[in-house]
Amino acid sequence: MMQQIQLGGTRLCAWPEGRVAVERGGEAWVQSEAFVPWIALPNGKPIFFSQARVEMSPLKTGVGAGFCWLWSGFANGLCLETRVWVAHTGEVRFELIPLRDAPVEAVHWPAPFVWEEKTSQSCTVLPMMQGCLVPGNWPGEIKAVQPPYFFERSGYMPWIGQVRRGAAWLAIVEQAWDAGYELLHPPGGPTRLHLVWRECMGRVGYPRRFSLKLLAGGYVELCKAYRQTVRAQGGAVPLAQKLARQPKLARLIGCPVIHTWSRFAVKPESALYDPQNPQQNDRLVTFAQRQAQLQRLKARGVQKAYVHLDGWGAAGYDQRHPDVLPVNGRAGGAGGLRALAAACRAQGYLFALHDQYRDYYLDATSYNEANTVLDRHGSRPAGCIWNGGRQTFLCASLARDYVERNYRRLDALGIPLDGAYLDVFSVVELDECLDPRHPMTRRECSAYRCGCFDFIAQRYGIASSEEPLASTVDHLALCHHAPYPTAPRLNGGAERGVPVPLFNLVYHDCIFIPWDLGEGAASVMPNGRSGFLYALLNGGMGYLPIEPTGRELEKAAAVAALHEKVALSEMTLHEFIGGDPERQRTLFANGISVEVDFRHDTWRIEQTNDVKVR
Repeated sequence: MMQQIQLGGTRLCAWPEGRVAVERGGEAWVQSEAFVPWIALPNGKPIFFSQARVEMSPLKTGVGAGFCWLWSGFANGLCLETRVWVAHTGEVRFELIPLRDAPVEAVHWPAPFVWEEKTSQSCTVLPMMQGCLVPGNWPGEIKAVQPPYFFERSGYMPWIGQVRRGAAWLAIVEQAWDAGYELLHPPGGPTRLHLVWRECMGRVGYPRRFSLKLLAGGYVELCKAYRQTVRAQGGAVPLAQKLARQPKLARLIGCPVIHTWSRFAVKPESALYDPQNPQQNDRLVTFAQRQAQLQRLKARGVQKAYVHLDGWGAAGYDQRHPDVLPVNGRAGGAGGLRALAAACRAQGYLFALHDQYRDYYLDATSYNEANTVLDRHGSRPAGCIWNGGRQTFLCASLARDYVERNYRRLDALGIPLDGAYLDVFSVVELDECLDPRHPMTRRECSAYRCGCFDFIAQRYGIASSEEPLASTVDHLALCHHAPYPTAPRLNGGAERGVPVPLFNLVYHDCIFIPWDLGEGAASVMPNGRSGFLYALLNGGMGYLPIEPTGRELEKAAAVAALHEKVALSEMTLHEFIGGDPERQRTLFANGISVEVDFRHDTWRIEQTNDVKVR
């Protein structure tokens, strides 16, 4: 028999089999009766909650009330308690608690809300990369970019939501290091979306929780509710606060990014090796040549820039990490790199190096298999994709020692740096390691990676990485990019759903994000839309080639001029003008409004009186 309570304006209905419905503001969200929560076992077989014994009882805490279910008798010996209760604020809390643990692969709980919506006005909201909406009637199939886990490309931020008829729900996950979601959207819909709890060191491990907020509004309101939650917890540190600690960051405002390289070599065994064009597998531009190019750029009027250099190490780009030193001799050695860095400083340019501490190459000078990640299956993951060939993965618990060693050596060489880019740490999945000499959970992995960023930030000022995640954004000043999800590739192709700047609606004023300014065939944006217009719409930085055309200089200057005005301002609004996806508008907290028209390749920036400070 269904039971119910009402608290803080929210009504919670519960059934003995563990299903619930929640209602607020006249809109009810009901969990699917057809979906049975289940547990994936390490052997690949499922066991369902319906196979367990269940006892339902009321739950009262000092701050709320609801219901709990005791699940026992699972075939693997697992005993769980699930709780759903309403806090005095009206927020609904969901908890999954292992009372007797057992080996698992994942737990698919709770059931998704019934979602038969097949209209463009109802949508699923996903923080997949920069963000996207999946309308209920989206004609194509939608899949996550990667395995749909949080704190990687499928979930920059640890939340999901849905919107219909001006009402919405937002699920904010607390233990997101070991969580993700399952998304099913066949052509034309409907969409099914539910949370998945990953194993931690092979088991459920610890209580899993998320909060469900019932809101009025759409995707903008979801972003702002999440931002408010994070800010209340001390996160979403604004750039203005980061600048107070490290004034050098102010030089990134209105600054184009010049991403260049020196030595690019690919080993024959690498998946990237091109046997049809062997000349592409070993290329060199000396430090002196790059220095001359930057001096010419300065003469053309580019007064400030952030220069990122790849391929400066002994064997070139993506080679022999973490033993990247000595500096590449063919490119000019330590003296040449020192001269290039000093020349950048003399002409007012910031200078940073590419580096990497996850891919652990077998030909690294100090390679030792004992330092690699050992997974729960007893194997040490390996690959041979990138330039450097055969590799394993360095346990992140050991990474900071390598970082500190290498940058002390660079300092001893007298190479003046303004920062460093630690590749992949802020995009690839979090690693677990079961080696008893250096065990590591995913949560610890995240902390170790952030510790490396903190070392760079404290030593030089500018810590950067590949893409921004909610778990790393407070430790970074800059990222490589934060693009919208596309298919079939991540750097161009058809849009996955409707692109919306969910990440920037939360974190625009917390991190500097550069955008590729390509247009037409050169664009890496969804459906080949103008990267230049997307850069303006998002109030971001712009990439500038080291030898730009006049048009590229003009675009970079326009993006830089806007960035000067909005870099430290929260993005308070994004909207489709008249519902047209080709016409979009963003608004920033200081009243700057940006309108772009992708169909006619036009844009307008104006100061409005609509100033909002949150």
